[in-house]
Amino acid sequence: MWKPILAYVGIYVILFVSHIIAAANDYVLLFRLIAILITLQTLFAGYFIHLLQGNVIHARIPVPFLSAGLGWAYAGMNESWTIGIWVLVAVILQFLTERGLKYDSLAQPTDG
Repeated sequence: MWKPILAYVGIYVILFVSHIIAAANDYVLLFRLIAILITLQTLFAGYFIHLLQGNVIHARIPVPFLSAGLGWAYAGMNESWTIGIWVLVAVILQFLTERGLKYDSLAQPTDG
């Protein structure tokens, strides 16, 4: 149960530290690439945990917090109403991911 969550957190931390290092060294292209990866990993947290063979429901609690941090970063580290949009989009994507993966196994054909 914990392996997918720890793998997700490990990847997230590596990307986060890498984006700080890229920003500090003025590697603009690398910074933007890593920022895109962090954004995707945040918005689709449930799906990435699912890909790591984890339970998609385990992403419910961290998604609003991660997306609030993401929105804060995209708002220039200032308070803004757009942070709420980031949270709303991430929560909706988490809900849709859970609904979509509810039926993740294909129906078995019958030979009748």
